Amino acid sequence: MKIVGNSKYQKAANGSLILNYLRKQGGTSRSRIAEELGLQPSTVTYIMNRLLQAGLVRESSGIGGNGSGRKAIRIELNNDYGTVIGLDLQADYYNAVVTDIGGRVVGSFHREYDGEAKTFERRFASVLKEVRESVRGEGPVLGAGVAIPGVVDPSGPIIEECWTHNLQHHNLGPFLEENFSFPIVVENDANCCAWKNLWYEGSGDHDSFIYLLPRFHRSELLPENYPSVGIGMGLVYNGEIYQGFTHRAGEYRSLFFRQEEKVPGQLSLSLAEMRLVASDRTVRRKLVVELLGTLILIMHITNPRALFIGGDLAGEQDLVAGVLEGEFAPQWRRLSANGVRIEVLDDAAYDAATGAAAAMLNTLYAIPQVGNGEQNVRIWNSLLTNLIDQ
Repeated sequence: MKIVGNSKYQKAANGSLILNYLRKQGGTSRSRIAEELGLQPSTVTYIMNRLLQAGLVRESSGIGGNGSGRKAIRIELNNDYGTVIGLDLQADYYNAVVTDIGGRVVGSFHREYDGEAKTFERRFASVLKEVRESVRGEGPVLGAGVAIPGVVDPSGPIIEECWTHNLQHHNLGPFLEENFSFPIVVENDANCCAWKNLWYEGSGDHDSFIYLLPRFHRSELLPENYPSVGIGMGLVYNGEIYQGFTHRAGEYRSLFFRQEEKVPGQLSLSLAEMRLVASDRTVRRKLVVELLGTLILIMHITNPRALFIGGDLAGEQDLVAGVLEGEFAPQWRRLSANGVRIEVLDDAAYDAATGAAAAMLNTLYAIPQVGNGEQNVRIWNSLLTNLIDQ
């Protein structure tokens, strides 16, 4: 289905510009939208009438006016139109958030899995069913974003490698198509954390930052002799998630790692040390030294605005500061002198789930892309602006 160059595409593109403007501004007049976006007033009027009929936007009290002058009608998103689900699927638990169409989080919860082990698809379906049932009455589910550890190609989606769920070259596309009526985006969990910062806290279209996501897993839930510490990075350059040539960007590998066994590895820490990292501060400090030893080099080369540290190192401000001011004092002084900052987050438990929802929201608001594959058709049909031509 070729969608570029026809009137439906142009209407959807203009509609996307308008909806994103309303999302960011919180509401304004038709004339202001036309002026700010450089659109013809007649174009804005046509699109607004369609969106009002669909219930995606609504009119509220007038704005402006001076005495006898007529106030302009304010147009804003109808946040009650529907919901978006964000999931962070880990080996032994999941975190979930639910947002309205403006991205405001209206609910969040944590659940540990119960019952016998299931296939990944069964687990996936049961979790989504549980979350959907918990938000009944909040409006229809417009889409879901799902964060998982490992190497993910979102276009399939194909899970290329995920040792926490014991998956390799796993194509989820047919399963999603067959079992869900709404679109689902599957993405790497560190990339989802970056999506959360980009969507809610980014500093503009040219923002660049790194999100470091350390995870301390329960070793008994992993394949034998697999590392229980996983490190992911979400990379944002010029306002976009950087996936890399084979979707492996952000797959951390320490400068000190040496491959000695035929198992995945990222760090020089022994398996025994990894099992102690959550409870032993000395081991945790050793981990931080190893992480920053590699990341400081990356930051010198790529010049990001910031490094955000979340995951299971959230709240460890004193530990990170001690390493920066100790082992890496000269390098850190040079970085900070150039305006680069390192921020250890206070509470990042729901960052991956919130970012997964943001990735889905970004898809729903997106201008359709060139292409004619099944995934592109599915995304086209799910766009909020698809309502304009109905």
